[in-house]
Amino acid sequence: MESVYKYGFEFHVLSKEENSPAGQLTKFETAGDWNDEDCLKRFSASCDIITLENEFIDFQKIKFLECTRKKVYPSSEIIKLIQDKYFQKKTLEKNGIPVAEFVSIVSSDDIRRFAKKYNYPLVLKSRTMGYDGKGNLTINNEKEIEDALKKLSKRGETMCEGFVRFDKEIATQVARNKYGEIKVYPVVETIQKNHICNLVIASKNLFDNIKSQVTEIATKIVTDLDYIGVMGIEMFLTGDEILVNELAPRVHNSGHYTIEGCYTSQFENHIRAIMNFPLGNSEMSSDNAVMINILGKRDGKAKLTGAEETLCNDKTYLHIYGKNETQTGRKMGHITVMNKDPIQALKIAIESERSISI
Repeated sequence: MESVYKYGFEFHVLSKEENSPAGQLTKFETAGDWNDEDCLKRFSASCDIITLENEFIDFQKIKFLECTRKKVYPSSEIIKLIQDKYFQKKTLEKNGIPVAEFVSIVSSDDIRRFAKKYNYPLVLKSRTMGYDGKGNLTINNEKEIEDALKKLSKRGETMCEGFVRFDKEIATQVARNKYGEIKVYPVVETIQKNHICNLVIASKNLFDNIKSQVTEIATKIVTDLDYIGVMGIEMFLTGDEILVNELAPRVHNSGHYTIEGCYTSQFENHIRAIMNFPLGNSEMSSDNAVMINILGKRDGKAKLTGAEETLCNDKTYLHIYGKNETQTGRKMGHITVMNKDPIQALKIAIESERSISI
């Protein structure tokens, strides 16, 4: 929102609840269901350009907005493609982007055939509505097939992927405007905890051997898709080999460190991209930056404690999202630490997170 206001624009938000985290930062909040077309009409009446906070809105509703001559980024066609992980992988493969082996699943026999070709373990995934590990199950042997398929089939269609024995999980963000100008952010290491991003480690000295390869992959993806805005790209790294795992058509949690850690944050470049402004410098402004997510540790009303201890640390930045309810594993905020010593930055980040309760 700060990136909107710094250019003198009004920021309108549509949320399912009043006083949402985004709604707390603007007087223009519409509370309602984005599946309700009347609600979409009311909301969009005051908007010149519409963008998305997540990719889980029905692409048909985005198409509805587009039919009213509203500019929406990302477009309904992009959301339709990315919402279905099988179509997403098919498109990446067709465009020459490296991905793990995969197949669409109709029956348990399809899984058996895939396992016979690529061996166990393998990963069964929901094709739609999966995030933070939800909708993914690892199958270690034939005995686990029926139970896994029964569980995930309740969520809809499924697909199988080969199990990637990666060295590290990595990510980048890439911004592209309508003129085709592109800025790619540094490659970062992401460390998961219970399938949820826990730590992001960024450094000017990391991943020199694969920077050009990642830049080429990211540039090709957004160019081939004619994508406008910021996209998060999650990848696996094994040695020097890169496999693209998933695309996120939005600013991404792995890029939150860019708020303080880069000359132009992913949020500002997203606004610049959809407004067709020149894009800002995506390089790091600090030698090292470590971001750690603040995850809920209980269920109930959110109440922040421990901020004072965290803020005593130099070059440590606390972001609390303003969610009214906390839940175990829910992203409630994040901490970013800058330090010339990457080990020290990591240590401060972990200690700071431990001092926070919310």
